[in-house]
Amino acid sequence: MYDVTNHLVKGANNTLVVSFPSTNEIDCEGRFMACSGGWDWAPYSNTVDQHGSPTLSKGIWKSVYLVTASTTAITHVVPQIFYQGAYPLEPLSNSNHGRFLVSVTVHFYTTSSKGVTGSLLVSGDWGESSEVPVQLPPGESTVPVSILAGTSVNLWWPAGLGSQNLYKLLVTLKPDGQSVSTSRLIGFRVFTLVNGNDTDPSALQGKDGSSTFTLRFRINGASMWSRGGNMIPMEEYEGRASADALRGAVHAALDGRMNTLRVWGGGIFLYDAFYDACDQLGLVVYQDMMYAQQGHYPYQTTTQDAELRHQLRRLSHHPSIVIWDGCNECNGEGLYESFVMKVVAQEDRSRPIWPSCPSAGWDHGVDSLWGLPNAIPLATRPGNSPHETHGPYQHGTGFKTVNDPDGTLITFDSNIPPVLAKPSPTGPSYPGVYASEFGCVGMSSFESMAPTLSSDHWSLHSPPMYQRNYPCDNVINVYFGYQNLNETGELPFKRQLYQCLLGQALELKSNIEYRRSTNEFGTLLWQLNEIWPTGGWGTIEYGTPVNGQVIGGRWKPVHYWLRRSIFSDVMSTCGQQDPPNCYVKNDGITRFDGTVVISTVIFETGKINVVTTLSVNLSPGAGTTQWFCAKNGANGCSSWKDVIEAGGCANFSSCMLTIEVMDSTKNVISRNELALTTPQNMILPKPTIQSSVSDTGLITIISDRVAPYFTLTTQASGRFDDNSFLLKPGKTFVQFIPIGTLDVSLLTKTLRTEHLQMYQ
Repeated sequence: MYDVTNHLVKGANNTLVVSFPSTNEIDCEGRFMACSGGWDWAPYSNTVDQHGSPTLSKGIWKSVYLVTASTTAITHVVPQIFYQGAYPLEPLSNSNHGRFLVSVTVHFYTTSSKGVTGSLLVSGDWGESSEVPVQLPPGESTVPVSILAGTSVNLWWPAGLGSQNLYKLLVTLKPDGQSVSTSRLIGFRVFTLVNGNDTDPSALQGKDGSSTFTLRFRINGASMWSRGGNMIPMEEYEGRASADALRGAVHAALDGRMNTLRVWGGGIFLYDAFYDACDQLGLVVYQDMMYAQQGHYPYQTTTQDAELRHQLRRLSHHPSIVIWDGCNECNGEGLYESFVMKVVAQEDRSRPIWPSCPSAGWDHGVDSLWGLPNAIPLATRPGNSPHETHGPYQHGTGFKTVNDPDGTLITFDSNIPPVLAKPSPTGPSYPGVYASEFGCVGMSSFESMAPTLSSDHWSLHSPPMYQRNYPCDNVINVYFGYQNLNETGELPFKRQLYQCLLGQALELKSNIEYRRSTNEFGTLLWQLNEIWPTGGWGTIEYGTPVNGQVIGGRWKPVHYWLRRSIFSDVMSTCGQQDPPNCYVKNDGITRFDGTVVISTVIFETGKINVVTTLSVNLSPGAGTTQWFCAKNGANGCSSWKDVIEAGGCANFSSCMLTIEVMDSTKNVISRNELALTTPQNMILPKPTIQSSVSDTGLITIISDRVAPYFTLTTQASGRFDDNSFLLKPGKTFVQFIPIGTLDVSLLTKTLRTEHLQMYQ
């Protein structure tokens, strides 16, 4: 913010000009988007700054505007909310929680050389207010005001755990008969970053530093399974990002059963539209400060101090933001603890702070129970933590690209069916893990990729694919065997992309099913979104609405699988160990009573045979696990051979399992379509499939045979209510869910269907 009053000529036309040197004379100290100019999912440039950091765009990319203030402007409203009740160990409710203290700091800029005298009124629409006299000096100043929120306010909950109740906080300055007002939406919630065994709070009360027992989120008394993805910038050209696209990405996360998004530290502090959507929809935000590798480390300067304080004040009112951390993969020592997080702790005492992502925590400087700053100087605990992890990452290999310059094919185990952990106790009373990054490379759909390439480059081995970050050769090879990826044209490219996307989904499915067999309380995919159509890591595609793209990002197959089973509160799967051991897990916060049904689906006939029906009664999670046999035998669990024979399968190539979890009213909570072998080994009939689209976007699909991994794609903006599923003989209905107005004509014209047998 700059005061330009003295530069204006009264009564004349004034022109505002911002000039930059023509050469690299300005040292930006790395204060631009770290992934500008390239990352292993972003396009690389050939330009760098003085420190060797890649650059792409330069200059002003947000609005420049003039604001007039007759006497005083309100520059920031910073509410910090403190729970006044006891540390909660059970889920709170709207009728059963303590009071909250709302501590508000109002920042002013006064233009009058004489200052301003008046009163400041802070009021909440829950019925509380406080008015104090003020005498504001010229220039910048602050006024603190506190009000209470009693036991009648409704709580803000993450998605799937409760409602997202928001309240208006109104701030009004009344100087000399005038009035200046602004407002913020806030939410009341009780969040703790749990490091110790908090089932006995007294053991942690009043102690200094992080414990070394676990890493877990507890919100409003409930231990939550934090599941979601990492949010990278939606655009390399930052100024082209749109609010609608950001809201679309958050909606996609919600509909994919995510409840947490981490804002990655190599990007930007995102736009208001993103955080507003997270508040409204219940996506918890794990927020990095914008520091990362490749020269984007902190300098203790007045500019960076001002940047941090501005962003912390701007974002302070969002209930979705539950944790601040110092950086991406920087260990959190040095200037991160003595400068960056010191500023954070000064600006916000109401949220837990964390040294970096990942981190081993703090030796000093935070309360051991609540995780809040305690005014003791911060000291980062050195070393890696077993309780917060990054990786592993399944990179793409096998073709020379900018991120695989060697091009050597390195394969991996298909992990089908998944290898599961050995049964062991799970739940908040046991050591746990928070995985804040892991992932698998995957391309995007033909609809997304093709418009960015000349038709003579429609191949995963075409020359432009060198720049598209990672290849997909190894992923395709593992699940489909050797494929000629040099083939060029529409049909070969569609086949290659289908195989790559299905391979990514299969790898991540097995990965997460293993993780859910352990005591993991945080499962954040690397990553949610893509920044361009590439060999990246996202579960949704590039979301800027340019040619071929869906606003917010078209869902990849794996995102549909997250919704169908992988990220369901209650889900079940079976492992490849023989005899097969299975689990059903409740990561929701309420008791679950229902049934698990394991069936086989015979590929040749489409016949469904029930193998096991199990009644389950699971106490509230997160982390409630029950292990069971895929089929009980005379002397314990039956072997895999006995299981598939009981299901009428000739061998592992002739069928797959479905594992459905149903609640007490027989509603299907999750449906796991469990492959028993890789796609290349499945023996499939050739189906005849017809489809039609109604005026409401209901798609009718008629098939005479089984078709695994049946996938629909369209250029219309929206998603399907299910996709990439096991299509069974007969009639199946799929609803298209538009973003905005349904374009039936475009949906009908561009609807495309694929299935596994087409590409074996």
